Amino acid sequence: MKIILAIDGSKYSDWAMDLLLKLPLVKEPEILVMHVVDLAMFAHPLMAPSIAEEHRAAMRKAMDERLEMAHRLTGRVVEKIKKRWKKVRPLIEEGRAAERIVTRAREEDSDLILLGSRGISNVRGFLLGSVSQKVATYAPCSVLVVKRRIRAVKRFLLAVDGSKSSEAAMRFIQSHFIPEPLQGTVLYVWDYPIHPHPESLMEQMIEERHGEPLKRAGFKTKTVCVMGQAAAKIVRMASDNKADLVVVGSRGLTGLKRFFLGGISHKVVRYSHESVLVVR
Repeated sequence: MKIILAIDGSKYSDWAMDLLLKLPLVKEPEILVMHVVDLAMFAHPLMAPSIAEEHRAAMRKAMDERLEMAHRLTGRVVEKIKKRWKKVRPLIEEGRAAERIVTRAREEDSDLILLGSRGISNVRGFLLGSVSQKVATYAPCSVLVVKRRIRAVKRFLLAVDGSKSSEAAMRFIQSHFIPEPLQGTVLYVWDYPIHPHPESLMEQMIEERHGEPLKRAGFKTKTVCVMGQAAAKIVRMASDNKADLVVVGSRGLTGLKRFFLGGISHKVVRYSHESVLVVR
């Protein structure tokens, strides 16, 4: 499994690193610790020749200091990760953070990107909706957006709708996570007052399609079917079940092909208090 850990030195990227160390992964991953330095902020505007050279010298000094700090940061993180995972290497790139992370994930043929729900952009006013949202939207692989620090990964909530994306999310859990420490809830939400199937039959169908395969793989799960607005129910159920991780497909969860990440998955990433894994 190839993983990119995107860091920026904030507490949010510290949480992402901490979660990576606690993930119950089946196999030793290959980890790329990536820090993006946006040197565009050092571009100098038009100014009088008398002060232009002085300004350029100051900017070059600031750029050098920023790059030196980046090397120290990635070095510290790599050493911490090596206490558990051995295949780790640092990478410092220049450019726009979201663009460089997505491009690097494509070039590396990565399986997963981890990043904090804030930070990465190095702009204090940026919340989710900047780098984290862009990466979750455009990444060619699965993305884990980390919302808070947790003691251990013990409980997950898998939101399904019977789509191929739901199947992919289920297979990701089966393929990459060790079953023993995990307990899961398979959640299906329908947002219409009338459903074509009785609730008991619908729960049985979801259990057969998603719950039983997970149980055969060794995971302890329960299946829950509820009515309501999908994203809101997923977020609430994750909180009520004290889930450490919410797992959703990158599309679907609505049963309508026109909904992409900007629909249910996007809302879950945006509003969940728990970390969210968007599977592709």
